[in-house]
This record gives sequence, C-alpha cells and structure tokens, in this order.
Amino acid sequence: MQNTILRQTVKLPVGPVERSLRVAACITVLVLAPQTVFGESATYQVVSPIGESIVEMIAMAPRLDTLSGKTVCMTWNDGFKANVTLPVIGRLLEKKYPGIKIVPYTEMPLAHLAEKPGTPQTLSMALQAEFKKKGCDAVISGNGG
Repeated sequence: MQNTILRQTVKLPVGPVERSLRVAACITVLVLAPQTVFGESATYQVVSPIGESIVEMIAMAPRLDTLSGKTVCMTWNDGFKANVTLPVIGRLLEKKYPGIKIVPYTEMPLAHLAEKPGTPQTLSMALQAEFKKKGCDAVISGNGG
C-alpha cells in the first residue's frame, strides 16, 4: 500500500491578518507558496502531515496464564533508574511466583531503540536471538521511567 500525501489548494487574500494566519498555518502544516506583494492574492498548496496509515496490524502473542515455572528476561536501555528498579521487580516476582527464573538485565544486551525501517535490523535481531538463547517466556523491558 502506497503512502499518499493529501493535498488541497486554497486561494487566500494577502493582507496583515492573512499573513499572521499563514505563519500559524506553517507551524502545523507544510505550506508551499510563492512570494506575494501586499494586497495580492495567492494560491497555496497545503500538504497534510497526517497522511495514510501504512502499518499492517498483527495479532499480539497470547498472555501467559502464570509466571510460575517461566523464564522472565529483563532488558534495559540505560533509561532512568531501571538499574535500581529491575532488581527489585525481579525479587518481588520470585516471591510471588514459585519456580520463576529471572534473567537479569546485566546478563542481556542493551535494548537499543528499534532501527529505522529499511535499515539493517542487526541490533533488534541480536536481542531477539538472545531472548531465544536464554529461553525467555516473557520480557520486562525497562520500567516505564
């Protein structure tokens, strides 16, 4: 599915009020317009920043019925204080779920931001491979900080 740019051409008079409206419009949308002399009218081409959605939705993995006996891997991206909170979360999960195995963030690669579309996905693929290698049934990624 191709991404389509929505365009609309409008004709506006050019005066002091219209000039300030044009400045406000430039803040929210891209306006392509020729230079005009005071008092003339001009034709503007406005390009919507919204566009069309090109992301294909997929089904999420089903939730685990319990964490007992499961392997939970923790990842971190050097975000705010996860180095303090993730160990506490791990200990609390071990108290609540018998037989749970926690793989701490210190034994996992950093969870970098996802690579841009169209670029090699080496970091993401390496992290996914590590999840499989460690036998992760669930992942806790950061702490919402």
